Amino acid sequence: MTDVERIKTFVDGLDEHIEGGIPKGSVSLICGSPGSMKSSLGYYILYHNAKEKNLKGIYISLEQDLKSLKMQMKKLGMKNRSINNDLTILDYDIIKKEISKEKNWLKEISKYVKKVKKEKGADLLVIDSLDALYALSRIEEPRREVYHFFKSLRDIGITSYLLSEISSNSGKFSYYGIEDFLADGIIHMQFQKKGDLLSSMERYLGIIKLRTTNHDTQYFPLLYMSEKFTVFGREKLELD
Repeated sequence: MTDVERIKTFVDGLDEHIEGGIPKGSVSLICGSPGSMKSSLGYYILYHNAKEKNLKGIYISLEQDLKSLKMQMKKLGMKNRSINNDLTILDYDIIKKEISKEKNWLKEISKYVKKVKKEKGADLLVIDSLDALYALSRIEEPRREVYHFFKSLRDIGITSYLLSEISSNSGKFSYYGIEDFLADGIIHMQFQKKGDLLSSMERYLGIIKLRTTNHDTQYFPLLYMSEKFTVFGREKLELD
């Protein structure tokens, strides 16, 4: 599968387990429970591709306002001034002024992303979150409407990461469950309690699905340290 053009995640230790990165132009879910750092990972991928590769990204936050999001990412070491104008960040208040009064936000978001790509150029997209987008839409036939939404993003030619909120004991990775089948990739972020006395919470990342990719099925311990995400594979853990 070496002929597939890929977008690096810049997560230290991960890209080597997914043949170099996420397939360009694909639609992936980043799913997990609250506190698993889904938003941080989505932003991190866009930020580092802007900084290191000059790829243009769009981050649409429908749950967190712009000021709060920027402050959160700045505390993680991701400062906007180091990426010039390669990352466009939009919150609900901004995006609602840019789209029509139509209640189908799936279509409206797709049209808006297409417009931005045509006018400014855009390589990567994060929607935070898919659940919030559904809440703003009138969805009568989920399978058909979500299928066409995912297809529209692929047709635009933008690599998309759609954040999905799930409970820790859920058997599915998305709101309806059909997204699991329609998406090209699923990145699962897990938050687990370890130990009994003085227990701690530990994060893990697993690649559940990634089309056109021979990927590792291991759940990797995940840390954010020294301003970067790092996963620890078997080899690294054995060396340490």
